Amino acid sequence: MKAFKKARIILGALALTMVLGQASNAQALNSNVATVALNAVLAESLTVAAGPATVNFTPLAPTGTTNGSAPVVITTTWALGKARVSMKVYAGFTSAIALTDGAGDNIPTANITGAVNGGAAAPFTGASGPIASNNAITVFSQVVGAVGTFNSTHSDSVALQINTTGLALPAGTYTGTLTIQAQAI
Repeated sequence: MKAFKKARIILGALALTMVLGQASNAQALNSNVATVALNAVLAESLTVAAGPATVNFTPLAPTGTTNGSAPVVITTTWALGKARVSMKVYAGFTSAIALTDGAGDNIPTANITGAVNGGAAAPFTGASGPIASNNAITVFSQVVGAVGTFNSTHSDSVALQINTTGLALPAGTYTGTLTIQAQAI
């Protein structure tokens, strides 16, 4: 019986060694690989917003200059593609007449000036952009292509002034529309 007990202990130890030996040499079991496609689209966009909605020139000087009641604040926001090399913002008029009384008395664009961000005032007689040739000013210009220039926001202010010297305008209400537009090339 002693021999039988001894044999059982030896066989048990061998069995335990085999089981433990196999467990320690077992390979990891991995599953298949599952994938999920990701898709994010940043659409190209270019927008401008401007305010206030109305700038008043009251009272309009019969001869001389009159400042607008508030500067026009223009906020430009863009997300551009890599093919773009520049972006400009223009303010101007669609014709050479800036304001009219509707009865044939007009204030031409040459008599309206805009001072961008406190700079020198310039008449609306240049800047060939998307608005109209020779009736606009360039408000902002940005070279595109460097890191940080493809997607951004920028604000500018344009202080307006009317010079009625030499126009001999009759009393009346003169209205017009300042157009603001950005263009990316």
